Amino acid sequence: MDINSIHNVLIILHASAAIISFVAGCLLIFSATYASNQRWFSLYSWSLTGMVILLMGAILVYWTQYSNIEHIIFPGLLVLAFYMLYRARNASHLIKAQQNNWKQGYVKHIGFTLISLFEGFIIVGGLDIGVPGWLIALLAILGVFAGNWVIGLAQRRIER
Repeated sequence: MDINSIHNVLIILHASAAIISFVAGCLLIFSATYASNQRWFSLYSWSLTGMVILLMGAILVYWTQYSNIEHIIFPGLLVLAFYMLYRARNASHLIKAQQNNWKQGYVKHIGFTLISLFEGFIIVGGLDIGVPGWLIALLAILGVFAGNWVIGLAQRRIER
């Protein structure tokens, strides 16, 4: 198997794990039925972890093929991915302890990872299909605002 094939398999698995994590995370913070469900949280957490590991593998395998700017961008994305794991770990502590007002922080931590995943879908998807850079940037900015608004709705729903 050549480097391109290995890279493509890792990217497909990475994207699949990201989608699974995104769907599970959405159920955790937008569905009252699943909000405290430990199995869904485990699916969210493990798929997010898999997404990060697969991203790291894809970057390492393809490192020599990257341009100078990609040598900056992809490690930056990896740092963001590790921060997402940190936020998921914080959400894990909150769901396990379930102390006063735990759901607000829980939604905030998971919400951050969901917005980050959504941004990745917009940016990478846009680049893959040839969307102009200015439009990708605009959609990414709008995605952050829309994501924060939606997470705010989820937090307000929990307060009721």
